[in-house]
Amino acid sequence: MARDCEREAAKALGSALKNLEDQVERLDNLIRYQADYNQRLNSSASTGMNAQKLNEYIEFLSKLTIAIERQEQVIEQAKQALQEKKLFWFSKRGRSKALDSVLERYVQDEAKQLDKREQHELDDRNNRTKTD
Repeated sequence: MARDCEREAAKALGSALKNLEDQVERLDNLIRYQADYNQRLNSSASTGMNAQKLNEYIEFLSKLTIAIERQEQVIEQAKQALQEKKLFWFSKRGRSKALDSVLERYVQDEAKQLDKREQHELDDRNNRTKTD
């Protein structure tokens, strides 16, 4: 059961990492699009544009800036979720390792007890053969 919990925690950790990577990629795309749009604005402004078109560009760039800020918040939330999943996985991993260690010790103790019993039985047989 502990290994199953650890596996599930590892899957959740992987999903959180994938989500963070996806969100960072979205941010990168928004930033590239903003830079591209800024370049278009500068190019259009240098050749001349009317006030309405300029206002549309500025308004759209403002919306892009807001979208980038929101995406940065989403990334921060994804980082926090990743950290939580990582800590949860570490706790499950530690529990699983501890249980594995206890189980291994138990198996070793049982093997030692079995060896002692077998040795004791062999000694008893040898002593009986010598006395007979």
